[in-house]
Amino acid sequence: MVNFLDLNYWKQVETIANGDEEFEIKTRGFIASFTFRVTEGADLPAVYVKFDNGKVAEVRELGSDEKTDFTLEGPYDVWTQVNKGEMDGANAIMTRMLQFKGNMSAIIRYSKAFLRLFQLMQEVPVEY
Repeated sequence: MVNFLDLNYWKQVETIANGDEEFEIKTRGFIASFTFRVTEGADLPAVYVKFDNGKVAEVRELGSDEKTDFTLEGPYDVWTQVNKGEMDGANAIMTRMLQFKGNMSAIIRYSKAFLRLFQLMQEVPVEY
């Protein structure tokens, strides 16, 4: 088991996503960097994730002055509710409980890929 949303957790998400054919198909053509951040409720570093044409190409701690193409951030308890299936990920974004930053039209094209990512995130055995 790993701690939810720490770097080891994201490394396991990377492994699961890169072994998932559905994720690969849905993210084909998507090349972008993401910041995943907890804004309150837990002291966790922001995580940098690079998506590259159907794969998660890189996962690491975000550099202090580093910018990414997109950001998804919110309170730890909201992330936890989404991961436990108590709240729908898309709904959390639409109601701004999880805040999305970046080119909305670009991400809408890949919305099914990120809904799949939320499903894959639930496969990692975690400690909250």
